Amino acid sequence: MTLSFEQKISIFQDEQYGMQRYSIKPNKINFKYKGKVIVREMREGSPVAYVWGKDIYRITEDYEVDDRYWIHVHDFSEEEIRDLLVKVLALRDKIGMSNK
Repeated sequence: MTLSFEQKISIFQDEQYGMQRYSIKPNKINFKYKGKVIVREMREGSPVAYVWGKDIYRITEDYEVDDRYWIHVHDFSEEEIRDLLVKVLALRDKIGMSNK
């Protein structure tokens, strides 16, 4: 079963991930984590969402990424989205630490 817009927003807004929600157009929402866009193109009424996949793509083939390195999470379950976020954000932290 595809999660609704509201269900996905609830996941992405969960404080445990530390992401900031912001609007890029009146009906489009993105989420940033430490200055990097992690979730993009959330639209009210649509379950479509993309999660940044370039970092994770380099270490696993578990996720299909598009030509711009985004993972389309339209059909992901809540557990699959949460698992992906944990991995993506951990990699962003690791990359951020190596740049210091």
